[in-house]
Amino acid sequence: MKRIHFFSLIVCGFVLLVTSYTLLMTSYVRMTGKLEGADFLMFYSIGRVARQYGFQQVYNLSLEAVAQTQTAGIPPGMWQILLPNHPPFLYPFLELLAGLDYRTAYIVHAMLLVFLVVAGLPILYRVLRRNNWPRTQTWIVLAGVILFEPFFISVLKGQDSAVLLLGGLLWFSGVVQDNDTLAGLGLSLTLIRPQIALLLAIPFLFRRRKVFTWFCGGGLVLGLYSFALVGWTGVKDYLQILTFSTGGYGYVLAEAAMFNFTGLALQLAPGLSTNLVNTLGWGLFFAAMVGLCIIWGHSKFIDYRHLALAITLSLFVSPHLHYHDLALLVIPLIGLSLAGINAGKLTVRIAAILPMLASLVFLMGEFEDVTRYVFPYLLMVFLPGFSWLVEKRRENH
Repeated sequence: MKRIHFFSLIVCGFVLLVTSYTLLMTSYVRMTGKLEGADFLMFYSIGRVARQYGFQQVYNLSLEAVAQTQTAGIPPGMWQILLPNHPPFLYPFLELLAGLDYRTAYIVHAMLLVFLVVAGLPILYRVLRRNNWPRTQTWIVLAGVILFEPFFISVLKGQDSAVLLLGGLLWFSGVVQDNDTLAGLGLSLTLIRPQIALLLAIPFLFRRRKVFTWFCGGGLVLGLYSFALVGWTGVKDYLQILTFSTGGYGYVLAEAAMFNFTGLALQLAPGLSTNLVNTLGWGLFFAAMVGLCIIWGHSKFIDYRHLALAITLSLFVSPHLHYHDLALLVIPLIGLSLAGINAGKLTVRIAAILPMLASLVFLMGEFEDVTRYVFPYLLMVFLPGFSWLVEKRRENH
């Protein structure tokens, strides 16, 4: 009977998430002007600039502004540019997509994002099976990753958080399997968000240094690939755009809507100077980096609690972080599940549904602002806290 109730709960959660996502995606695509204002507009416009002027000009804000206004059907001067502040890892694919009409390109792009994350799931599957998870519960976790609500939002908006999540999954799988090569190469993919990648990588200088070495190797390959695409002109323009992104220079940054220290500070105290908040944010960023290095250096080994702390801290103190990058939170959820089972504090059946349960709460945030802005911060506090508590108890026993 209990097995039937558990199965019914999983089916209900799965159906609710899939139905809600389908309705949201359908309304998003069909609503006039909605899709044209999505983040995908920036990526599609990059593809148009690349096709017309070459990859060296993809960070040219004047060309990008023209491409965005033309695609959105808005007269020049009436559109505040979406900054192309992402590394060019996927830009050749965007160049191909720009040969399609906007809505068709959006659908193909969404399929690519899902495929990227699915590509990392077989490795996670092996991690769970080696920890003696039954096949049914393992598949439930994998479904929970694909259905994780912030990841869905990244797909909905046409963002590239899938690369970040794929890198995080490979990094996590490599660390827990003592595969430093996989961990480091996976970590290099998180360079799609350089500020997050640095906080996750640098502590490995002080424990399991091979992870950092492979991170540097993967980063070097991606760096050379990026340079081959955009050249010196593109590199110079990209670095200038990064100063805009981290300083708030009147572009579409929506800092108060971010899910990091900056966003929290501006939500709680709207009257604070943005420059002051950004300065404090950078101070926290470097303090977090030092703190993680100290913790790594004083630890005999790296386990789930270290990974949970690194991920949640990297998200909270990141100078630039929007909702879709919270997709990375599914990793400490899985880590907590594994730690809880190893410590005898969670059953496999309960642990398996944690990502799906979190997605259902996230989904409530689509209709209730309090849930939307409170729950992510609660997860950032409780995931490392619970993971640390569980591992400490296991060590004491």
